[in-house]
Amino acid sequence: MSLPGRFVDTTAGRVFVTSRPAKAGTATAKAPPVLLLHGFMLSHWAWREVLQLLPEDREIWTLDLTGFGESDRPDPSSFAYDLPAYAALVDELLGRLGAETVDLVGHSLGGAVALTVAARFPKRIGRVVAMSPAILPLPLPPEGKILLTPGVGQFLWKTFVTKDQMRRMMLRDHFRDPAPVTEAFVDYYWERFNRAGGREASYAVLRTLGTARADNPDIEAVALPTLLVFPDEDRVVPLALGRELARRIPGARLEIVPACGHNAQLERPLELVRIFTPFLERHDVASAA
Repeated sequence: MSLPGRFVDTTAGRVFVTSRPAKAGTATAKAPPVLLLHGFMLSHWAWREVLQLLPEDREIWTLDLTGFGESDRPDPSSFAYDLPAYAALVDELLGRLGAETVDLVGHSLGGAVALTVAARFPKRIGRVVAMSPAILPLPLPPEGKILLTPGVGQFLWKTFVTKDQMRRMMLRDHFRDPAPVTEAFVDYYWERFNRAGGREASYAVLRTLGTARADNPDIEAVALPTLLVFPDEDRVVPLALGRELARRIPGARLEIVPACGHNAQLERPLELVRIFTPFLERHDVASAA
């Protein structure tokens, strides 16, 4: 069920990339491609509804972050699975794709990566849309704290996480509207979670997100036009963190998706696109910034 795409070789192994070309005759010279970055445990497939709604005058890329989807899952001893490593991977990938600049849209883990790229590789990026970026310390349920216990947590993650637990977690924490959590949806991500190296890679990312620091200097270092998008009922990355980021990122604007859980791209794709498309279309402002 993955979308058509290709593999790009990187120092972190193969990265799966999809491309939706701009419609013939509609592309604008000022408009760079838009790169979509998915969240924790997800993949490019989570953007499938959004891809159908985005304006046809933009080329749209998606990728599977290393460790997820169709991309390779190198051992954590060779790839750090932290935000700086992912930011460097995006920079490398854009170079291999021959992109001078892109507009970045990232969700959750992908939102944190997008902000880190903007801070560390600003010449690569025009504008940034960070949806519920998991870059600040997150509220953890009791089981989350257990999973972060060295040794014990990794053993539990590799041995005892089941498909039913994955489904319950999605319904309890990640979605207000349960409609997107179909059997096909759960099966898709469950199969990729269980590919060779998948549990090890995702656990490494879990530790990255679970040990985020409030004093991350990359937050204040973002100096590009930035739009923060937060659902009003996000239980994973609460709206209060969005308000904090809006205070700390110079010039950032905060928009709220009403009646929505953590995954706006799946629950409210039309509302989401209506929010961030006008921001991405202001290329003259981006160039001046």
